Amino acid sequence: MPPHFDVAVVGTGPAGASAARDLAARGCRVVLLEKETLPRYKTCGGGLVHRAIRWLPFDISDAVERDCHRADLHLAKSGLHFRTRRERPVVVMTMRDRFDCRLTQEAVESGAELWQGCPLIGLAADPRRLLLETARGSVSADWVIAADGAHSPTARAAGFAPNRGLIPALECEVKVPPEIFDRFSSAARFDFEIVPEGYAWVFPKRDHLSMGVLSMTRRKAGLKVWFERYLSHLAIDRIESCDRHGFVIPVQPRPGGFVGGRILLVGDAAGLAEPVTGEGISFSIRSGQLAARALAQGGLQQSQVGARYTGFLRDEILGELRLGRMVAWLAYRRSKLWARLLRIYGDRLCESLTDVMMGECSYREIARSPRSYLELLRVW
Repeated sequence: MPPHFDVAVVGTGPAGASAARDLAARGCRVVLLEKETLPRYKTCGGGLVHRAIRWLPFDISDAVERDCHRADLHLAKSGLHFRTRRERPVVVMTMRDRFDCRLTQEAVESGAELWQGCPLIGLAADPRRLLLETARGSVSADWVIAADGAHSPTARAAGFAPNRGLIPALECEVKVPPEIFDRFSSAARFDFEIVPEGYAWVFPKRDHLSMGVLSMTRRKAGLKVWFERYLSHLAIDRIESCDRHGFVIPVQPRPGGFVGGRILLVGDAAGLAEPVTGEGISFSIRSGQLAARALAQGGLQQSQVGARYTGFLRDEILGELRLGRMVAWLAYRRSKLWARLLRIYGDRLCESLTDVMMGECSYREIARSPRSYLELLRVW
């Protein structure tokens, strides 16, 4: 008989490691399955907003490359520039290999069992359990948490509907001479009106720049060309090395729900990236924690867990994503109106968006303000 666990978590990213850590800390028997061997490179800008740090119950300073207390927003064509600054870091810069290892370490120290180098090969269910076939052997579990990314092989094997709300992004690890690096070392930088219906970014790490471009449209975006234009726009004319990685970001929740039988979807597998920026780490962490809470409070009973998890997501995440998509529609689909809003209320809007990323307020709290609608109508 294969080893049996209460919960098998597939994927050691922020969602999976957070779920495994919380479940193990609550006394559940948990196995954490990772297709590669840690540490492994993960394509991601690596910007951890303060909202995510507030949700982590442990210190991650040993995985931090740089603290950015300042964020700069530029609109290339409109000539607008806004700056926000906070006493606490607005964005903490990490490399995902170290960050994911740190979260996984916490899960293991809490009691989760880690299986590395064992991609999922097959998934089958009977009335009592789920059987997972991996390259390392079989394992059975009462529940499975799919935390294996936007394309989630686990969700596909379980019959979930595919997520069509995936947008293309190009992320590059760029080493530049010290004099160029110094120009970008103090802030997280976001540039709009560079990529059609998208934006570009520069995140300073310990000794290099994580740079990238993304498009909120799903049609072929030509991101390599836009990245070269972005380098030219920033007058980065000398590059020592540049490692490029393409990936997709799920900016719409997966259709059909996040629960199927005894399987829960979390993080990118559920499609929970923030629609305005594409930032996915914070809601990945939170959805993993909410899945763990639903399983624990529901006593692993199928009649209880799914409804609890869906309710937790609705109360904490899905409403924010819905309002975030409205903001994204303004920023990317109605760019002229967005530019007018920024021209009149830019400082206040940027401070409000920073407050959301800091976890100090929510889109829902901003939306409840009558003043927000009056100002929008005035510009319209």
